[in-house]
Amino acid sequence: MQPIEGKLFSPFQKTIRKIKQGDGKEWWNISYENEIVWERLDATVNRIRASEGYEVNTFRQLMDEVAHVTISNKNFDMFYRGQENDYKNNQAVYYSDRKAKSTIYPSICRPEKKQDGSLKYSIKTSQIEKRYENLFEMIDLVKGKRGSHFNEYYYSLFQHYEILPTPFIDITQSLRVAATFALRKSQTGYLYVFGLPYPNQSISYYSDLGIVLIKLQNIIQTNALRPRYQEGFLVGKYPIRPTKTNGDDLANRMVAKFYLDNTKGDFWDKYFQPMPEEVLFPNDDKIEQELIKAKETFNKNTTTNRVGSR
Repeated sequence: MQPIEGKLFSPFQKTIRKIKQGDGKEWWNISYENEIVWERLDATVNRIRASEGYEVNTFRQLMDEVAHVTISNKNFDMFYRGQENDYKNNQAVYYSDRKAKSTIYPSICRPEKKQDGSLKYSIKTSQIEKRYENLFEMIDLVKGKRGSHFNEYYYSLFQHYEILPTPFIDITQSLRVAATFALRKSQTGYLYVFGLPYPNQSISYYSDLGIVLIKLQNIIQTNALRPRYQEGFLVGKYPIRPTKTNGDDLANRMVAKFYLDNTKGDFWDKYFQPMPEEVLFPNDDKIEQELIKAKETFNKNTTTNRVGSR
């Protein structure tokens, strides 16, 4: 995905140099100190990614802030994603002197977890290639039942129903859904706003920008409840290749970052409630049930092949 270039209107942190004057008899003693303030004009994607996230304490405030960002950056269609944590790059000791920035890579590019639950700093190309092999095997398994479609169709199913890692990232055009996911398991979270090109088809390809954007409601059957209830979209790098590059990072399109704080318990109110768990993850989703069975068959086949190859 090509990064957004140029200036944006969005909250970001800026360091300013302030004059500090002495008190009382030392009034003449002048010194300087740095202060971090929030600005809106002259924001850039990198400044937004490097910020700690503009704090909002209510859903109504979030709606107002997003409205300002949206109306001031009309070249883009706005999409949202909510996360409990803000994952940043350059966390290894080697990069400790660099400013860490938010990164949002698709699951197929994410490193595996260590024993303590934290992520490794990198992923081998061979691991990514193996994950793509698993995707192709899974596609062959479900093709007979679901008919023949583009690979993007199957990737969409596997990603949104969390069946296998894919080159796509879940986003939504529902601010309420995104905020619910950000605060679903925690009292604090992050909500990102991404500026993407306006969709022109069910699956929109933008070769100049290196983006593929998928509207799930337009490609998946009506009995696939979760994508419809979540107003789900998927976005990824185009063309899709079994590699990890900067073009896989959705943070390249980040036009706003908000830190949601519900520690006082009043982020939601009487009229704006979080999406119920039963709506986000409906129990009677027939497509999910089919895919879970297919994944069980896939796992059995994989285990059998491993044993047979010994």
